[in-house]
Amino acid sequence: MENQLDTTNRLAKFITVGLISGVIAAGVNICYMMLYESMTGYSIERYINFLNVSIASIVPGALSGLLLFATLKGSSSKGINIFLIVLISLAILSFLGPLNNELPDGASMPGEFAGLTIPMHIFAPMIYAVMLIRSVRRD
Repeated sequence: MENQLDTTNRLAKFITVGLISGVIAAGVNICYMMLYESMTGYSIERYINFLNVSIASIVPGALSGLLLFATLKGSSSKGINIFLIVLISLAILSFLGPLNNELPDGASMPGEFAGLTIPMHIFAPMIYAVMLIRSVRRD
């Protein structure tokens, strides 16, 4: 049976790995954003910029660590399966924003917007899943 210190250490570990995976996802997404903008000339700085991409990558990374910690309360294999199902479901739900017909200000959605944002919605959950599941195996 785990004592309180072990539980706290595991929680801290998963949140830390989640934050690190979020920082890595932010770096990958920013590199993709810069590459996409340089190749297509399409930029929408008002919504997709360094700060927004960083926040939208790092915060879900930390929350993914918290989610994994919560799902591992029972058995490890069931917890990982539940974590993956929830993570994939949330990633799919996140596509609703880029596939919407309107931007948040009510303007019509440019065709390039989905090409800029959907890959970012794929990269981040993949990075979270790989890093967090690898951290469980080292636990």
